[in-house]
Amino acid sequence: MINSDPSTIYTVALAATMLAAGTSWVANGWGRNFFGNRGVTYFTPLVEEMSKTLWAVVLNTPLVWTHLGFGLIEALVEIKRRSVKGILAGCTSLIVHGMLGLLTVKIYTTSNLLFALLSSYLAHASWNGAVNYYSKRTDVT
Repeated sequence: MINSDPSTIYTVALAATMLAAGTSWVANGWGRNFFGNRGVTYFTPLVEEMSKTLWAVVLNTPLVWTHLGFGLIEALVEIKRRSVKGILAGCTSLIVHGMLGLLTVKIYTTSNLLFALLSSYLAHASWNGAVNYYSKRTDVT
């Protein structure tokens, strides 16, 4: 970390989070139109894991904070879209993105960025595939 002042760290982490959310919002919108439900399983995790991790790395800010911030934004979107029914999905999103952040950090610090991205992508795609399967979406295979 170039600057260890907490307010700077949080500000830069917030910037990385917002950039990751914006990047993902645009790319996922395109991907949803192009890939349909398959995109949710395969394309969305790629976009989100790359966005969260690469913005954090480029801005030299903690990966976990960026992943958690992204999960919080996704949680708020779920609640806004679905009201009370979105609370469980939102909380799950926050937890899952936090766990993906921890996975990314662990592998990044013990191996390298490519393996960290690949691992978090595979975990995220597996999660989304399971959610799609159990929510009875038939267009995921």
